Amino acid sequence: MKKFLLLAAFFAAFTMSAQQFTLTEVTSTNNVPTDRLNNRQGFGMDGKFVVMDKVLGEINFYAAEDGVVENTLYTGATASWPAITRDEAGNIIARVDNSWPGNFMADTVVMKIFPAGGGEAIDVECNIFADFEAENGRCDFFSFIEGNVMDEDEGGILWLVTAKSTGILKVPFLGGEIDADHIALFPVEGATLAPTSSTVVNPYIAVDGTKHYMLWTRNAAAVDLVMNDTEDGFIGTSFTLPNKGATNGCFPLTFGGKDLVIYTMLPNYGNAWAIAEKNAEEAIAVVEEVPGFVTNGFQCNWLNAEIVNENMAIIYQYFPGNFFKTYELTIGEEELEINEAYLVGTFNDWNQTEEGGRVAFEDVDGILTASGVELEAGAEFKVIVPNGENWTWLGGEDANGVGYFLFTGDLMDVPVQLVDGANFRMENAGTYDFEILPSQLEKAASYALKVTESEPNAIETVATDKVDNTWYNLQGVQFNGMPSVPGIYINNGKKVIIK
Repeated sequence: MKKFLLLAAFFAAFTMSAQQFTLTEVTSTNNVPTDRLNNRQGFGMDGKFVVMDKVLGEINFYAAEDGVVENTLYTGATASWPAITRDEAGNIIARVDNSWPGNFMADTVVMKIFPAGGGEAIDVECNIFADFEAENGRCDFFSFIEGNVMDEDEGGILWLVTAKSTGILKVPFLGGEIDADHIALFPVEGATLAPTSSTVVNPYIAVDGTKHYMLWTRNAAAVDLVMNDTEDGFIGTSFTLPNKGATNGCFPLTFGGKDLVIYTMLPNYGNAWAIAEKNAEEAIAVVEEVPGFVTNGFQCNWLNAEIVNENMAIIYQYFPGNFFKTYELTIGEEELEINEAYLVGTFNDWNQTEEGGRVAFEDVDGILTASGVELEAGAEFKVIVPNGENWTWLGGEDANGVGYFLFTGDLMDVPVQLVDGANFRMENAGTYDFEILPSQLEKAASYALKVTESEPNAIETVATDKVDNTWYNLQGVQFNGMPSVPGIYINNGKKVIIK
């Protein structure tokens, strides 16, 4: 495996732990179709590359490891434009009409659907531009399809853009057929459409949970799209990418708490690519041009990704006529170096200021320690550490085992609970000591938290030769009368627990 770049650390949303990306090349093979004219569009899926040969009318499945053809689907087409795509369910949709450069206005077979579960291919007949004749034009490539084209209720949507488009055509599918009654033209406001014959619109769910669409026009700025309030048009925002090239091939990827774009770079029609956030000054990862390969005059360097789990995504690269490559994009934890820490919680209304009663950890023989902290029954707390002008909150670990600030029963002599996968909750009232220790767990977090009950040694002698009814806490602070808050106190020289 070839490891390309260790990416800059960042604090991922909600985990509050420092993370880093690592990009590693996993497979590479030159055993690919060499005719770029006939084999232009392709994508990766389930560890294979899917490529359409427009002259032979074949869709071939190439093994990522060695490029061997493992399966072939026959479209029955000859000399059709090689537009091929998939939906979210894994159904493959291919264009098979012969009316290059792009007439979708004949009531003949214009596409075939190859169901994900196998079985007979489905012919799709539809005059897509029947009500939008002026929009009809050359369309070289298909976008990835939203939803499931075979579903009888929700279906799927192909967002189609031609060289003549004044908007983006919504082409809905239901039960393996195009729903012609609901084809609609969605105008774009706020950004320039600038369509070409190879403009694609790929859907994605952003980090905040909203549906977005990324419009990629190879020789213009990329555009991020969201639905307008009436859901009959798009609001577009143009964005930049570092060293973006004028080559087809891009993919939106929400991963590691970031809205990322995998995109082709300069030099144009080459095989270099990168990963970046929208409008970033620098890319998160860069894969430089691999020398010695024929420049792709058909302006394609196809990239797409599949998320394996919350810590790994597979990136597929098909550079027509040259090679297939796959990469692993992984998330790992960067070790935290804690030199300063504070305890906050319900005991001080979660106040992070010194005046608000946060409890400082002090270095005691090389161990960060906070001693004699009084907590009521059910009190919740976290550790906070400085992060520039802000704070990083370190709680427990979440339901997926992602480390916030790990703790283990081996380090506890008091009952502590984890609340909502984040806060600690002390079961019983008392006075406690906290220590931040190197974690011995085989997990990503760097530290563990040890909680023990304080020894009542803050006051060695309180009693005199007569009865002393004065009340003290374990730090020797005197009270005016008997305390009302549950805890451990000193009265008449003895430790008294008030519940």
